[in-house]
Amino acid sequence: MFFISFVELDRAIRRFRDSRVSVDEGLRGWNWSSEYLSPVVDDVLLGVSEIANRYCPTYRDIYLKRVACVKAPYTFKTVRGWVYHAISSETLTQVKTYLYNSGVVPGYRVFMDLVSLSKKVIGNVFRGLDVKRYLSDDEYKRLLSDAKALYRYLILQAASNVDRVASEVKYLTVDTLVNKAIPSVVERSIDGSLLGLSSELRVDMLLENDVILDIKTGDIRPFHKYTLAGYALAIECDLEKPIDYGVITYLSIENEVVKVNNQVYFISDELRREFLKFRDEAMEVIYSGKDPGKPIKCPEYCIYYSVCNPLG
Repeated sequence: MFFISFVELDRAIRRFRDSRVSVDEGLRGWNWSSEYLSPVVDDVLLGVSEIANRYCPTYRDIYLKRVACVKAPYTFKTVRGWVYHAISSETLTQVKTYLYNSGVVPGYRVFMDLVSLSKKVIGNVFRGLDVKRYLSDDEYKRLLSDAKALYRYLILQAASNVDRVASEVKYLTVDTLVNKAIPSVVERSIDGSLLGLSSELRVDMLLENDVILDIKTGDIRPFHKYTLAGYALAIECDLEKPIDYGVITYLSIENEVVKVNNQVYFISDELRREFLKFRDEAMEVIYSGKDPGKPIKCPEYCIYYSVCNPLG
């Protein structure tokens, strides 16, 4: 894993297990037909982030997007999030493809050969997202520099993992190398429609030990942990496997240095109930069709801040 080590994750999960906490089986996603888990409104499917990211306490963001059909303005932070996620996903694909084509090779070869593809990989991501359309020239240059730093960081982590696995496994095959050195599932598609969630949810990473990893590229917010509850419920509903733990990975880049802050959570009954409450309240706003109005004070980091406060 490139953003969190097995040792760090295992240590955090062991603390939760030692406390003997468990999840109420009635709050598992496979109980989607129960009165508590079933959505209060039919035929409305919401994204996990729409529900969990409670920038606006009155749910006016939901009203503006879903009822008034007002698109949120594109900001540098929005586009940066797209790019970081796309670079993370595409780089892992490049590493896997390289290893399957090259076989068992030392880590320095992985880094040297893949770093030469930096311009091509990043260029494809930027063109695919049409980044120039949304940013000024200065912002574009800044994001391009950050994207290069992130790509180098990821392939360096991959190269390090390759050497670690090669040193630990006596009889090494390409399949073993890839499975042990590279995260097994990236951007897993999940159907959450039975819970009133999108039928095409995209989970950033679902690790082989059934731990969710969700990447955030902005500031730390207290509501981010609820995204883990939403994805856990959806995975349990779609795949019928229990999901108890999740990681919020805060990813930032300063002066070409990639900084990672991991926060590991037990996806408790409380988190699940709060997420379901947010879901139901959001759906009620959509069903009523009425503007809930602005909160007493709009947080400036809300994506609709400039819409609700055009004069600042």
